[in-house]
Amino acid sequence: MHRGMVMFTAGVLGMIALVGCSSSSKTATTSGGGGGGVTVPAANGTPVAVTAGDKSDTEQFLTPVPVSVKAGPTTFTLTNTSTTKKHEMVVLKTDAPFDSLKVGADNKVSEDTTVGEVGELDAGKTGTVTLDLKPGKYVLVCNLEKHYAQGMRAAFTVTG
Repeated sequence: MHRGMVMFTAGVLGMIALVGCSSSSKTATTSGGGGGGVTVPAANGTPVAVTAGDKSDTEQFLTPVPVSVKAGPTTFTLTNTSTTKKHEMVVLKTDAPFDSLKVGADNKVSEDTTVGEVGELDAGKTGTVTLDLKPGKYVLVCNLEKHYAQGMRAAFTVTG
């Protein structure tokens, strides 16, 4: 009887989470800390797993799988595999090559063409954002100070 009650409660909570979702084109959530809990994304978009992490103190990585999707809702799940550093993922719509964006005096790239992001995540945490992407070229970056220059960038393509 106890197991049945647990399953019923989990089902009810799942339904509440689904009903409580908005219909906006982008929703960011984080899990594993910050007192937020788990939130269901706004749309069930094409899934893209993005791994962020550190190779050394001065070399880092940001790796999406897959690197190309069809236009429409796309759900990015960012996992920060670092054990010490915060990371984020900003989605920029640009035709510029992913590895040649201009870095400013603040050691960051411009976010003028941002279409959405998963904000700063503590080491070991995961965050999600669902975006309604149009066809074109994009660059995924961690735009914390010096992270882009240290390798946290990736090309991303959305097809028609």
